[in-house]
Amino acid sequence: MISHFGFPGVFVYQGGVDEKFLSEMDRLTQEWTMQAARGECSWVCADCCMTFPEGMPDACEHGLQGCTDMIQRDKRHSQHANRSEK
Repeated sequence: MISHFGFPGVFVYQGGVDEKFLSEMDRLTQEWTMQAARGECSWVCADCCMTFPEGMPDACEHGLQGCTDMIQRDKRHSQHANRSEK
C-alpha cells in the first residue's frame, strides 16, 4: 500500500518490498523529477537537502559540477518528455 500525503516525492510504504511496488515508486519519482525540472513543482536536492519551491535550479547552489551535470541532464530529459506528451 502506497500513501501519498500531497507532498511531491513523499511516500510511505508499509509491507514487504516487491517488484510492482518498486516499479511504481520508480515511475512516481521520475514523474516528480521531470515536473520539478520544468518548474511545475518544488524540488529537494537529495545531496544537500536544500528545498527549491520554484522547482529545480539550473545549477548546483554549492557549485558542485557533478550535481550541475545531473540537474542539466534532468532538465534536458524533462523537455524531451514534455514534447513527447503533446
